[in-house]
Amino acid sequence: MTKVSVQVPAISVEEAVDGDYVIVDVRSPSEFAESHAVGAINLPLLGDRERAEVGKAYATLGASAARLAALDAVSQDLPSYLRGLKAVAERGSRPAVMCWRGGERSRNVVMLLSLVGVHAVQVTGGYKAYRRWVLDGLAGWTPDRPTVTLFGFTGAGKTALLRELRTVASDYPVPYVIDLEGMALHRGSLLGGLHQPARRTQKQFDVLMWDALRRIEGDYLIVEGEGGKIGNVFLPQAVAALVRAGIPVLVTASVDERAARIVREYRPERWSHADVDRFRRGLRLIGERLPAKETAALSRAFDDGRFYDVVRGLLVAYYDPLYQSSSVEGRDFALIFETGHDPAVDAARLSSLVAPLIYPRTGR
Repeated sequence: MTKVSVQVPAISVEEAVDGDYVIVDVRSPSEFAESHAVGAINLPLLGDRERAEVGKAYATLGASAARLAALDAVSQDLPSYLRGLKAVAERGSRPAVMCWRGGERSRNVVMLLSLVGVHAVQVTGGYKAYRRWVLDGLAGWTPDRPTVTLFGFTGAGKTALLRELRTVASDYPVPYVIDLEGMALHRGSLLGGLHQPARRTQKQFDVLMWDALRRIEGDYLIVEGEGGKIGNVFLPQAVAALVRAGIPVLVTASVDERAARIVREYRPERWSHADVDRFRRGLRLIGERLPAKETAALSRAFDDGRFYDVVRGLLVAYYDPLYQSSSVEGRDFALIFETGHDPAVDAARLSSLVAPLIYPRTGR
């Protein structure tokens, strides 16, 4: 018996991303949470439990039984599901429906939408093709303008500086900020994962990175001087090379100012029990690399609620020596920049100081 596959309108990943479409991702919530297209809306045809049941039916009873199991799972809520999809379409953009590999889930949703007058399209190859498009883009990317790389000891104020540089207005060359730590949802230290909304996956980090690189504006790029790994994600090779090749600028502040800034930013008085436990575990790991006397003093300070003393002690005993040897020693910095108390003022000042470094490379 010949298998008949109903054809539906389809577009490529590039068309879905760059065209006047809203990407509707019909994969399960856990699939979507792992990674998804920038701006995509998750309207899962099957929840995680239903998807597992359908997969089990496919493995044990075959494709026909799996389709029936899927129909059983969606039939009760199908009217409200279609109303939700139609509401999305009525916002203006045409729905581009994406599933894992451009198979039955997305095709069936496109067909169902046509019954209620919504002219949707299927994304050919689904998320699998989107993932390949992202990786190919990252692998083939090269910068087309100068780069400034900001180095700086923990707490020097690089994050606030980058945030203000996004909107700084001046007559100097315009920076395009690539916030690596923001994309990674990690600040790269013992405190790095605290106060973050989620744990970033490598796949979604790659998605955000490619989206940033393909939309570059401004006269030069500015990035943080990160190593090859931030938290639990790795930098793509092209981005790691960009960081290494950038014009090096060292951002500085006194150890007292840095410790005070860290305390202000992380607000330990508002930590949950989970945050406290996480910090304590990290402190124990770092303590294995410090003299026992120093470790005991840090632990006592933390137990006593003297968080400033803990942070300052960690900077002096651990983070500063580590950063000095890994990122400062042997590097010929084009500029050493000391931060003040107003990040907006710092951003404007840095822009003016960086300009002479950029002009020869931009031709301005």
